[in-house]
Amino acid sequence: MKHQCCPVIKNPYGLISNTPLTQRRRQYLKYTLTSKDTPAPLQKELDDFYRYLTEPEWPLRVIDPIKESSALEYIKDIRLILGWCCQYRTPPISIAQLRLSHLIPLVTQEDLEHLTSSQQAKLWKQHKQTLETLLCSYFRFSREVIQSKSPRTKRNKIAALLAVAKFLYMSEVEEDADYAQIPVFKVLKNHWGAAVKDISEWVNNRQSVSDFEKKWPDTEEGETALGVVRSKIVEPLRLECRPRNSEGRFRRGSVIAISYQYYIKWSLMADIPPRRQQEYRSTRMALTCPVKRPYDVPQNGLYHPLPPSEVREKGWDGILKDNYLHKTYSHQKKHYPEGVWVLDIQNYKTRSTHSAQSIVIPNRQFSDGSCFYDYLERYLYGWWMVAGYKNSIAYDWWQTELLGSRGRWMTLGRAEFNPGDACCLPTSNHSALWSWGYVFVLPELGTLADGPSFGGSFEKTAHRLIGKRITPHTMRYIWATWAYQVRLNDAQLRSLAYAMGHTVETLRGMYERCTPEEKRRPIEEAISELLFDQPPPVEPQMEARPNWETLLGDLQKLSSTEREQLIAALLK
Repeated sequence: MKHQCCPVIKNPYGLISNTPLTQRRRQYLKYTLTSKDTPAPLQKELDDFYRYLTEPEWPLRVIDPIKESSALEYIKDIRLILGWCCQYRTPPISIAQLRLSHLIPLVTQEDLEHLTSSQQAKLWKQHKQTLETLLCSYFRFSREVIQSKSPRTKRNKIAALLAVAKFLYMSEVEEDADYAQIPVFKVLKNHWGAAVKDISEWVNNRQSVSDFEKKWPDTEEGETALGVVRSKIVEPLRLECRPRNSEGRFRRGSVIAISYQYYIKWSLMADIPPRRQQEYRSTRMALTCPVKRPYDVPQNGLYHPLPPSEVREKGWDGILKDNYLHKTYSHQKKHYPEGVWVLDIQNYKTRSTHSAQSIVIPNRQFSDGSCFYDYLERYLYGWWMVAGYKNSIAYDWWQTELLGSRGRWMTLGRAEFNPGDACCLPTSNHSALWSWGYVFVLPELGTLADGPSFGGSFEKTAHRLIGKRITPHTMRYIWATWAYQVRLNDAQLRSLAYAMGHTVETLRGMYERCTPEEKRRPIEEAISELLFDQPPPVEPQMEARPNWETLLGDLQKLSSTEREQLIAALLK
């Protein structure tokens, strides 16, 4: 029974609040303009602004449409600035009178046509000064009151204001380049340039608002941060999926399901190159499949289909815009007798550059004989254990090899969370319905996790196990740093960058976090060897320490002859 008991689950580091990431001690000041407080005329402007940004066509628009997610981020930032105008701007603006033109002064050709050149220049100067005053006041408020010092935050606010400016001035231009000639745009561009310069300095100096040391795993000589994550977070989480607690009592099914979900999420970040969290968070799974089994699926094979293209979510241009997890036996002209689970990634930040990606999830085997797919499928479908337990029942579900056997359900997997997110998508001829649900629903609510809750689950788990607040985004830094530490070649770096959905330049310039000593080491070794004929010192490989459970499992797999040969070699 020992192999069914999970390790003692301890939390030596206490509450996650014991490890603050910033020096800020006060609560965040909430000043955004909410939807319920927005006057009708301003709400109409915001609705038109959103459609202007996202609709395939819009009268007089000379810029390309953007993704809905990007437009929503602009709206969020604009609501913050509008809320500041009502509450903290001097003098404040009445909510009833608030309009987008209070953010960006609007001057039309009709306003200018009866003015002399001198009068036009004077008018523009007044409006530029008004805009400058607003920007300086707001960014001073952000820095001193909100304590927001990141240049990226500043750049994002300016980007939102530039989008508003293009919306307000769309009837005044004939092409995108004409915006640059409008004086208020020059003000915004100057602030944009300053923010971009500050961002470049932060990147070059590896500067961050949060304390990166509190996000980064502690390593010893010869270890990588990625190795520490895999040995001290991912592997313990796998062992926590066992059905009994450390005292031998069965755990509740919902608790086991949560353990499986946490392990699978971490494995997708630490065992294969990590994608952005939004991709995993929004990944769907089909909840129905065709009655007719495809020809390449074995009679007793688990089939979890990828819905046909005609029922999947698409953008206005017909391009797929959803992500799916599915199991198949034929993938990219290759047959898999046991089947493979695949992530079909159609919707991600850099898709227009790197195209859609179809990622086969490796079925790695562990020392106890189990495989990753065992954990994935137990999470998705539940886990039946054959044994003579008290109150055992007969199995009558899809696994033919288990039919009639007696045992019990350890967990119902994802169904333990009572997911209520299934959606039905009719096919083009309305002859069938396809339903789907999100893979990683919230355990307590059974609904789609938002960004903070999804990322927060990683932080809490990492903090419990190693005292560090690792997020999904931190894992991208960890992988990029690992690539440098183990000295991947150029082809491997390009492949890793593509797998993560960005470029090698981004991998090196933004994500890599090697220490100065690690960066100097290659040239110092080359100088010693090439100039002074001194071979470089032998250093431990930059990998995690061996997993003794894995090593023991490998030894147990040896034949009696192989064991005798090993013992003889060790005694020499």
